[in-house]
Amino acid sequence: MRTAPTGGDAQLGVLDGAKLLWIETPSNPGLDVCDVRRLAEAAHARGALVAVDNTLATPLGQRPLELGADFAVASGTKQLTGHGDVLLGYVTGRSGEAMAAVRRWRKIVGAIPGPMEAWLAHRSIATLHLRVDRQNATALALARALRERSDVTGLRYPGLPDDPSHRIASRQMRRYGCVVSFALPTRARADRFLDALRLVDDATSFGGVRSTAERRGRWGGDAVPEGFVRFSVGAEDPEDLIADVLRALDDPAG
Repeated sequence: MRTAPTGGDAQLGVLDGAKLLWIETPSNPGLDVCDVRRLAEAAHARGALVAVDNTLATPLGQRPLELGADFAVASGTKQLTGHGDVLLGYVTGRSGEAMAAVRRWRKIVGAIPGPMEAWLAHRSIATLHLRVDRQNATALALARALRERSDVTGLRYPGLPDDPSHRIASRQMRRYGCVVSFALPTRARADRFLDALRLVDDATSFGGVRSTAERRGRWGGDAVPEGFVRFSVGAEDPEDLIADVLRALDDPAG
């Protein structure tokens, strides 16, 4: 297995001899975006299949199969179901033969959701478009507010016109997601900010109707600063949520 950064379509440099190109775009937690169509064409020219992790975008924000990918995969636990009460994932594909192999594997290993999980997902999908539109709009508003803060650095949200990923994202995404990332000066500063929030849970999941945030560096493994915060915007009143974030940033204890 070979890895490459998402930004700058760096995967182009590791395609020779590959059988499968696995892309996550936007990436978690850095929110870099790669050109799916360009990478899919390059991978197919070398005989490789392409799978896109579409968790952050959701099917309403990005459609990888229409961009040339062979598979789109995602965690249904996140925004697709949106309530933090189901463990689920899905795979979709264009090729009948390739998807038949996926179905055979699922049958053999038993990775099949139970009736309750299926019911919870069906319940949630009925409100997906409402949740996605609200969360995306609030995420953009929050990103704009954070952009005005001198204590916030490394702000990333693909929907901002000046974001490094915006040019590519605007070509292949219909909505830009509910996650905003940024950094505060130190680990202690980020921890105090998270503690000062009232409407936001300090939790590692994202995409739910309740906003969550975490200091991502606590897990290790991600090349992020100690003060890096991944913020998942929920369905709260936008003005209330942004006011809570700004208050927590201004809190003397924060």
